[in-house]
Amino acid sequence: MKNKRVAICATRRADDIAKKVLELGFEPFIEDVVIMEKLPENVMAENIKKALDQEPDVFYFTTGEGTQLIFQKAKELNLDKRLKVLMESGKVFVRGYKARGVLLSEGFKNFIYVESTHDLIEKLKDANLSNLRVFIQMYGEKLPDLEAFLLSKGASVLEVWVYKYQVNLTKMDAFIEKLMNGFYSAVLFTSAYQVDYVFKRAEENSKRSELIKALGQLPVIAMGHTTAERLFKYGVLKVLYPEKERLIYALDILERVLSDG
Repeated sequence: MKNKRVAICATRRADDIAKKVLELGFEPFIEDVVIMEKLPENVMAENIKKALDQEPDVFYFTTGEGTQLIFQKAKELNLDKRLKVLMESGKVFVRGYKARGVLLSEGFKNFIYVESTHDLIEKLKDANLSNLRVFIQMYGEKLPDLEAFLLSKGASVLEVWVYKYQVNLTKMDAFIEKLMNGFYSAVLFTSAYQVDYVFKRAEENSKRSELIKALGQLPVIAMGHTTAERLFKYGVLKVLYPEKERLIYALDILERVLSDG
């Protein structure tokens, strides 16, 4: 396992992932090609207030950090009680164990847990959403599939932004070059939007086919099926991913394939 280099393409918890990769006996490299940037305090406040003024019927929390920021800002605005009253009278969905943990720490237990946005859509496909207002804690990028689904069901979409993503093009170009030059023994992608940004940049530099070829020659691990599907879409056909979207399961796959190799 010596000298097995692992690229970690993660925006959140990258240091935690790197530590765990190191504990497995591999050499981690954090490829922070996309970073999370909080919106200005006044913009966050306005986004939350505007959404709550419309009295949402359904809530969807997508990330631990984003959920925490919403509750924190709601408290500062003295809107936390109103937020909880609206949540208690509506339907609440939460994606991922970190966001779930924030809701529990806030004393809120009446929610439905989903593994992914795709899972949420599946759970709602037979529901009557006509004229309902859906509060979505956005996590850096638009959610076109979810938005299109909700609008097709007659619902209103309330996008609540608290942070967005910024791309470091210099680091992105260097990451793509390392992939193509065989520097890495494996690569771990934790979310689909990272895949989009990497391939968008490769396309801009006329290196898409080279990148696909390079990724086809090493273990590519996705955190879950949504990220894997995005890789499939771009032509990366050999992708390993756990059935449940959990870091620990993705790392189990990483350990197995690199130990076998």
